[in-house]
Amino acid sequence: MAPIEETPPDLQPQTHQEPINLVHLVVNLAIGSVAVLLALGVVVAMIWGAPYYTTPRAARLDHPLHGLFKPGGPVGLWLGIIGATLMTAMLSYSVRKLLLPFEWLGAPMLWFRFHVVCGILGPIYIVLHSAWLLPEGYIATGFWCMILVALSGVFGRYVYGHFPRTAAGRSQGINDGEKSLMSLKEELVSQTRGSNAEALQEAVKLSQQPNVEVHSILSWFVLHVRTDLRANLVGFKLARSGLPPQVQRSAHEGLTAQLKARRNLAGWQVSAKLFRWWHLFHEPLAQAMYLIAALHILEAIIIGGALTHLWND
Repeated sequence: MAPIEETPPDLQPQTHQEPINLVHLVVNLAIGSVAVLLALGVVVAMIWGAPYYTTPRAARLDHPLHGLFKPGGPVGLWLGIIGATLMTAMLSYSVRKLLLPFEWLGAPMLWFRFHVVCGILGPIYIVLHSAWLLPEGYIATGFWCMILVALSGVFGRYVYGHFPRTAAGRSQGINDGEKSLMSLKEELVSQTRGSNAEALQEAVKLSQQPNVEVHSILSWFVLHVRTDLRANLVGFKLARSGLPPQVQRSAHEGLTAQLKARRNLAGWQVSAKLFRWWHLFHEPLAQAMYLIAALHILEAIIIGGALTHLWND
């Protein structure tokens, strides 16, 4: 088992922020396109197989679509192959984290986005492969490991979003935030032109929530809720400021980013602790899931003749 890290390697404090380049844009578009295509595949399978999926288990043998959508049928097998491929592709992010010095492989954040896409859609395809039936035997253990891995992955992503991203260390991050806030304030003032200056000042003030230290999980969640409420209030104040809509959107993004940056810096210690605990829960389940999946695939090929059925059909 890999050593537990306090923070994701790609979110360790950095000394500079890489500019967005064409390669990143293309990769993001590619990841988005793959996600859309896979999601469309899910929709097609759901609509096409709905009559079969909604049929009681005991009556499925006589259903016209049973030969196609059963786990060993052509459609069922392809759904399983796609799901297993996506679940395996998730490991590419772990490999990328081990190769941090190889910058030519692309930013770890891009790999993480691909990891998230696979982690969401992979289990959905596996559920479709099972024809919405709970498996039996050792496969049931792997199935529930997969469900728990997927659900815990959602929580892990939530915690992941609470790590400071652009600061060169703790104090430098606060200084950067203050400079960005002052720059944004000057830009807003220059574009006021008869707007409601009082509402604008209130919006800026709301983004300057006090720097606090968070040492408990409860206060960590409270800070998150309070930050969201402040972000909503910022949007409300900006809506009353009279600024042009485009400037309002830009201002809301900038001020909200400041709120989240302060939140992330304040909750750094708790976020790191939660991330360690998450690893202790998530990784063993993932390892068990992959082991059982490998056994299931080998059994399907050697004993069940899955490849032969797929080829003949």
